[in-house]
Amino acid sequence: MKKMILLAALLLSFSAANSAAGPRQAIGTGAALAAKPKVMLTVNGKAITADDLTKRLWWQHAAQGLSDLVDEQLLLEEAARLKMQADEKEVQTRFERLRDNYPDKQNFEKNLKAVNWTEPDLMNLIRSQVLIKNTVLAAGKITATDEDAKSFYDKNKERFNTPESAKLLQIFVNTRTEADDAYTALSAGADFAKLSSLKSTDANLRKNSGSLGFIAKGMLQPELEKEIFALKPGQYTKPINTGNGYSILKLEELKSPEKVKYETAKEDIKANLINQAISQELPRLVAELRSKARFETPK
Repeated sequence: MKKMILLAALLLSFSAANSAAGPRQAIGTGAALAAKPKVMLTVNGKAITADDLTKRLWWQHAAQGLSDLVDEQLLLEEAARLKMQADEKEVQTRFERLRDNYPDKQNFEKNLKAVNWTEPDLMNLIRSQVLIKNTVLAAGKITATDEDAKSFYDKNKERFNTPESAKLLQIFVNTRTEADDAYTALSAGADFAKLSSLKSTDANLRKNSGSLGFIAKGMLQPELEKEIFALKPGQYTKPINTGNGYSILKLEELKSPEKVKYETAKEDIKANLINQAISQELPRLVAELRSKARFETPK
């Protein structure tokens, strides 16, 4: 699965770079003249064009990109031979998951437009991913039963102990002065969630009223974690320098370590077992398809 995701990522960046170069226009007496190079960015007044980017990507990634395109084509041909279908609900779910990584729809569409892609282009790429996954599943006769999942659970029980976790709210601002002002407002009785929705410079924090959800112990930097887990529910930290800004963190709730029950973990276990099997089967299937393919280079 990792290789398949990597393949898709490479295809996305490589195809986008090539399409970003723009179309050729025929004018006058039929002589084909290149369109004016599209400027991607200017640095100190000097333009970096789509052609510059394409050439650099070509030299850096041509061999790997071509290999990945070959693999994709062979796998999609095999999908057609096996009459595989992509579940459109799964395609839509994956698309929405990608889109939801952006603060809003406008930001998402802006990023697609920056590489000359449209939403249908991305949907088609995801559809190809799903088809390839289904083809590998069929070729390798891959399944994961409840018995497989229970066996894995019983042999790896230590993996199913959740650590202590903290439900947090965060206010994040750019400067120490802004952080001190927010801390003063909190000390005067301001509502933490409301203040975050108004003052945080991070769009997601403003949208979610500062909520970070539950953060498991071990996921934060040791110094920050020590300070957070020393709080009592309802308490908040003083302003803390967190990378490129300042944060105030409030502990809403502490959740004690607990064991994840088999029934709760079963579907995730089965999905992970299938993904592992796909990772093993994919190179074998590609090698088999390559051995049967006919490769020709232009003379």
